[in-house]
Amino acid sequence: VGVGLDGAEAAIAFAAEEACLTRRPLHLLHVLRVSGAEAYAAVYDGAVEAADEALTQSLAVARERVAGRVPVTAERVDDGWLVADLVQRAERAHLLVLQHRRLSRWQRLVAGSTVSGVAARARVPVVSVPEDWTPRDEVPAVVTVGVQEPVEAGPLVRQALELARERDALVVVLHAWWLNGGYDSVVNDPEFRAEQEREAVESLRPALEVAREGFLDVPVTVDVRHAAPTRALLDASSESLLLVLGRRHHRLP
Repeated sequence: VGVGLDGAEAAIAFAAEEACLTRRPLHLLHVLRVSGAEAYAAVYDGAVEAADEALTQSLAVARERVAGRVPVTAERVDDGWLVADLVQRAERAHLLVLQHRRLSRWQRLVAGSTVSGVAARARVPVVSVPEDWTPRDEVPAVVTVGVQEPVEAGPLVRQALELARERDALVVVLHAWWLNGGYDSVVNDPEFRAEQEREAVESLRPALEVAREGFLDVPVTVDVRHAAPTRALLDASSESLLLVLGRRHHRLP
């Protein structure tokens, strides 16, 4: 779990649940970010003290969450390369959990996104937890996996099946279609929409049959939505325990 100076209670809460569910150790990581100029300004000791305090508090929260069921450790990294250090330390992990802030599009454009930078480079799954997230019992037992093309469905669906089996949940394979360039507004023909849905289901069927080998005990359904993909995924996230998405390499357009 990546921990900032202001803590990461939501990320820790999620990671603690995951660690206890899978019986894996929980490790907290803080990357100290102090430039050379700041170090010469005699702020380094203060930064170290603040970092250690944040880790100590987060460690207490994590240990309370797991209640002795799994080991909990913490580490401070002094290199100062936030994304690179998180990616490197997570190489041998089961997954990396980060917390993201609720920022507007413009704020995110200016401030950047640590989660996006890490997720584009990490070799393990990266879980992005909203800062206001809390464990909820009333969420349906559903793991939703967003699939755009059949060729990329296999690894994504298998990941969702593994997560769903651990949680005794249903897997929903979500595919959204939308005509860009303003043309979607003229698509009002129910027959055309039904044809799009049928074609999407048929194109996904072979990949899903292969992906489900060894997971026939996990129920799977396909949900084809006529909506902009981002909107469809956001809507689905409110009805799911987890939302599973693939990613492209950070150097690809």
